[in-house]
Amino acid sequence: MTFRAPNNMWKEAPTPHKHMPQTNRWLLPVIWVALTAIAAAVCSVNLPTVHIQGEYIPQGNDSFYHARRILDTASDPSSFYEYDTKIHAPEGSLLNWPWGYDYVLGRIVRVAMQVGLSNDPLAILVWIPVAAVGVSMALLLLIGRAAGLSTWLLILSGLCMALSPTTPLLHGVGQIDHHFAELIFVLASLAAGLFWLNQPASRGRALLLGIVLGVAPAVHNGLFVLQIPVLLTSFAFWLQDRHLPRTTVAALAAALLIAITAVLIPSLSFREGRFEFSTLSWFHFYVTACTAVMAVLLSRLAFTRKNLAIIALVAIGLVIPILGQFNPAGTFLTGANEFLSQISEMKSPLALAHESGAATVARIYSFLIYIAPATFVLCLLEAWRERSSPRLIFWLTSITGLALLAMQIRLHYFGDFALYLPWLIELENFVKKRPDLRRKVLLGASLGALLSYSMSLRYQLLVPTVPAGDDSFLAIRPLLLKLRDRCASSPGIVLADNNAGHYIRFYTDCSVISNNFLLTPQHFEKTAEVKHLFSLPASDLLKEPVNVKYILVRALEVRQRDNGKLNYLFFYSGEPRLANDLLLRPASSVPPDYKLLDQVDLSAPFSGPYAKLYELDKGASVAN
Repeated sequence: MTFRAPNNMWKEAPTPHKHMPQTNRWLLPVIWVALTAIAAAVCSVNLPTVHIQGEYIPQGNDSFYHARRILDTASDPSSFYEYDTKIHAPEGSLLNWPWGYDYVLGRIVRVAMQVGLSNDPLAILVWIPVAAVGVSMALLLLIGRAAGLSTWLLILSGLCMALSPTTPLLHGVGQIDHHFAELIFVLASLAAGLFWLNQPASRGRALLLGIVLGVAPAVHNGLFVLQIPVLLTSFAFWLQDRHLPRTTVAALAAALLIAITAVLIPSLSFREGRFEFSTLSWFHFYVTACTAVMAVLLSRLAFTRKNLAIIALVAIGLVIPILGQFNPAGTFLTGANEFLSQISEMKSPLALAHESGAATVARIYSFLIYIAPATFVLCLLEAWRERSSPRLIFWLTSITGLALLAMQIRLHYFGDFALYLPWLIELENFVKKRPDLRRKVLLGASLGALLSYSMSLRYQLLVPTVPAGDDSFLAIRPLLLKLRDRCASSPGIVLADNNAGHYIRFYTDCSVISNNFLLTPQHFEKTAEVKHLFSLPASDLLKEPVNVKYILVRALEVRQRDNGKLNYLFFYSGEPRLANDLLLRPASSVPPDYKLLDQVDLSAPFSGPYAKLYELDKGASVAN
């Protein structure tokens, strides 16, 4: 094994700020304020669908559960829970979402209420994603500046973010899901990486990068992947016999380990000794420790064939303990499951285009999604061309982000910036070589950006979304309010489709058997259990050992046939006998154990029931 001599030399080290543009420093804050104002306005367009009948409503199914946990924390931080006894009833389950996001937002809401912003915690909470768009915008501008964008292209990058259809999906009013925080950490890790590599001898910058990467998994378990571009960059430099300074790499490794330990200690899964991808556990400490070890080795070993073999063997050895986690992670990423495959955000953009048309994909991503394969190739080429440059981490992060974006719609925040920023950097490189064409090129780029986001301007800004992001939400809201009142005096287990699980948990003190947590074997088992229960005749449900107290039954979709009759499609495949019995059969044929509490009927031109809420009393038929 060969070690390098103790020095901090980086061969042909780039001049600090080599790629930094000549934008006046005083102008950057002005640009940031203006772009943030535009983005915040875009993200506030859907306020009428978030505030209805005097009530603030979260946007998106998962937002309802986040809101429940955050509001509980705001009310009493000491009661913060990582094991929820009211989901996956009757046993409950450990929450897959880490503690960091919900706990911090709960604290923010509590402080905001104490200073008098509002007496309604939800009225504060729904605006936090909008306020946070300023953070995302600042990080994007820092990345653009570090990557070398001049003033106008820097502004254009900010406009791309502000007008992107995905920005209100993350930062929109009421979007309480953790995805906007994930975007912030994606951008923060890239900004910190560029910040460090522009001055690789700076320990402070290395510490900053380590802290960002170490804290990220407290927002979402999967954010440990942000360590991959840093390792790939270090490895690419090492293959060229370029070594990042030992002392700063050691500082980075130490910051990583300290930060991940700090966020792991409050995690119940970690304290229970679990080792799993699906919760914030010892798995995340192990992966982060592997990153630290590999980074230190790459900074200390000279590049030789022997050391390359050593690095490969060490990497293989480190991967072996986590091979068992590849299957659940792969199932989640590929959506290879009966229930995951039915969730639209788990589909790939290509699959969505095949099912719903290319225009639907453009409305989500803009027309830039059509050239994403070319963008990916561009990033590969630039990663090779700039393999010795600090900007290598930008290209590698873009490659990783575009790959994740292509896998699932829900992972778009990893690659949103890479749809446009690589092309703007290419334009910057071009106009530096051909300054005589600068004005024409910048004008063309501006018109191209406007055209690319025309679908967003037409369909995202001018057409409001539906409340909760769910066409069926307003229809079942009266039943949820009725259930809330019943559960307040007589709580119990609610049998409902998993799509309604988070709604019920948000509105009531009752428990649910399944919801849209679909990651662990228990989650799939509980959803399969609900599917089984809905397949039973109403009379047979009474014989089941599950102590169900309430039943919310509804149709997934109702279509009118040519003969005028209605065709009901329910949530689970197979013969939905319970749904048929409770929703479509005459009330006289329903066993007396089922007490109808309320129902919602379809509006014109349809004529028939849509959803019903029952209270179950297994002794009623015996008493009669």
